[in-house]
Amino acid sequence: MNDIKYNVERFYKTLTTNEFYERFSNFEVVQGYCKECPRYDTNYSCSPLGIDIKEFITSYDYIDIIVTQVQYDEKVYNADYSKDELNDVINKTFFKERKKVVDKLLDTEKKYTKAESLTGPCNHCTPKCKEVYSECKHPEIRRYSLASLGIDSKKILKDLFDIDLILINGKLPKYMNNISSILYTK
Repeated sequence: MNDIKYNVERFYKTLTTNEFYERFSNFEVVQGYCKECPRYDTNYSCSPLGIDIKEFITSYDYIDIIVTQVQYDEKVYNADYSKDELNDVINKTFFKERKKVVDKLLDTEKKYTKAESLTGPCNHCTPKCKEVYSECKHPEIRRYSLASLGIDSKKILKDLFDIDLILINGKLPKYMNNISSILYTK
């Protein structure tokens, strides 16, 4: 499984944070999905957060939204994979490409007066860190996920980029999307 053929496309949009929050905040619906995740209430970058989300987002002026779309070759996405093989393909492609964007955004933060990437969930210390520590041990490197902020990723994909969300459901889809973003004030 070393020769996994895929292409990567990146799409970009910039919005004011007020417009972004008004258009894409859908807290109750998104939190319903979050509650189904095994990481729910175990990680300081995931739900539930102890912050005023609207205030957090709109305390910045702009948000750059970056969609990284990993598009698989027909042979790759039509193949039958065991659960471990599927995870291996996703790790060697999707998560590899996601890391490139995350690293770039973390570096880009330094160029602004005030900035914070939304690239979570955090993986900096220990799994289930809320069970181990009474507070985040690395707030300077912790980054929230869009979902933890109640942001509707499916709506972002459709409304801003005309991309349909395809779920994995045990089979590799034709493409996978990662949405990363950076909040900033110039």
